[in-house]
Amino acid sequence: MSLDDRVARFVRELAAAAEAVGREDIVSAGVGVEAPDAVPELAELADAFNQMLTRIRETRKELEDRDAAFRSALNRLGDALTVTHDRAGIIAAVLETSALSVGAGCGVFYAVAPGGNLRAMSCYSCDAKDNQLRAGEGLAGATVARDEVMHFPDGVDLAEGEPAADTAVAVPLRRGNHAIGVLALYGRGPDEVFSEDDVHLLQSLVHQAETAIENTFLYEEATRLSITDGLTGLWNRRLFDLRINEELQRAIRFQEPFGLLLVDLDHFKSVNDRFGHQAGDAVLVELARRLTDATREVDVVTRFGGEEFALILPKTPVQGTLRLAEKVREVMANEPFAVGNASILVTVSVGAAGYPDHGLSGSELLAAADAALYRAKDNGRNRVEEAEPGGRPAPRSAEASH
Repeated sequence: MSLDDRVARFVRELAAAAEAVGREDIVSAGVGVEAPDAVPELAELADAFNQMLTRIRETRKELEDRDAAFRSALNRLGDALTVTHDRAGIIAAVLETSALSVGAGCGVFYAVAPGGNLRAMSCYSCDAKDNQLRAGEGLAGATVARDEVMHFPDGVDLAEGEPAADTAVAVPLRRGNHAIGVLALYGRGPDEVFSEDDVHLLQSLVHQAETAIENTFLYEEATRLSITDGLTGLWNRRLFDLRINEELQRAIRFQEPFGLLLVDLDHFKSVNDRFGHQAGDAVLVELARRLTDATREVDVVTRFGGEEFALILPKTPVQGTLRLAEKVREVMANEPFAVGNASILVTVSVGAAGYPDHGLSGSELLAAADAALYRAKDNGRNRVEEAEPGGRPAPRSAEASH
């Protein structure tokens, strides 16, 4: 084959490869590097062309991988935004999606603590979790202090606790009128900065997160209200039913005892009649406070209904239950309740029962404690009565019902 023919074939191969690239068919595109010895420039051209194709293939693979990761992150974000109580999941999903959407090297979500200090709550592609920043420190701290989007380098230095990077951007996450967190992204490749379009995209993602996080707070508040008593702030009967079943299952599994107290105010109707219902409410609130102070952190103190309270005492045998019952009686009777200008002497009657001594189910224990409570009422009030083994409900006399 003549030199002209070899050069012509090379040019045709190069043209075909260029057309393949134009059709985005870069998998099979390429030219041979065996160019005529008399024209070494063609060999260099072939080699340069093939190197360009290699870089294009690598870039395309990176973009495909990044696109797949971004789509996966978007799916996770969509799933997270539909779960009304998983605040940490929402934050992690938004952080990952934000980093992938703008090609950031890594990302950190900082939660704002009381006083303005920050703690790294969630991280993407870096190891900064639980790192802490002082109020106003670094890019993230400045973002909270100024409550606006901040860039580095742009008059703000990164703190020692932030990931090292040549460029960074931070967006505040707000609840109401104040920042509760900062989404910060660090690093983006050589000579690249986060553009205005990047910031708009990040703000859109953060706004979605703000809405979803607000829903988690609303969900938690609704849940709290459904299991707490509005007057005293104690757990209510619904929570009591849940917890006594949980405690019963735990006691059965580990063969451990637990106690149950029913506490009822003596002559509460006369308090309302003499001092008014507002004073009666104040007495209930103070009684709730004294019950909480008299018990351990693990004990469950609930307003059972009206002027009756129920206490669940985990890992407490009968004798320990009776000791606490007597303590409860004493802290009520030994100090009058101050309500406005009035000093009201309040006493309680207490029925005490324990698993497994007085019952093997929640209903049996409750019946045993209830029967003991009304024996305490019938026997003069301001006293503690222990349930009888296998206790059953006792008839409530008209006198004992007040």
